[in-house]
Amino acid sequence: MKRLRKVLLVDDDRITNLMHTRLIDRTGLAEEVEIETDGQAALEHLERARASGGVLPDLILLDINMPRMDGFEFLEAYAALPAQMTEGRKILMLSTSTLDDDRRRAEADPNVTGFMAKPLSTERLLSFLRARGPAGQAG
Repeated sequence: MKRLRKVLLVDDDRITNLMHTRLIDRTGLAEEVEIETDGQAALEHLERARASGGVLPDLILLDINMPRMDGFEFLEAYAALPAQMTEGRKILMLSTSTLDDDRRRAEADPNVTGFMAKPLSTERLLSFLRARGPAGQAG
């Protein structure tokens, strides 16, 4: 599997971010992992990367419930971004929610590539990437 250049974790839970960073590091999945703790900070991260010519994430792991701007609010704003910032990116929405409405809403969003319960496991993440192909790779 082709190594990703960057994964962006968007989650306000430090322990979840630590677990997911370790999982990504153990698998050698990405060259770089960055963390933002809410949707607004993630949008600002994307804009800074675009403006500076930096690396945009190939994969965004997006939590639903966060302060300031939640995952669904992020998706609304993300849909309005220029195509150069969104094309080829994969968004995997993550949640501890057991609500079917959250799953349906996530799966109905054209920018969401998948929906999984937290925490991720190595097997589930790699299976997701194999099935859908990371950005820059045929899926």
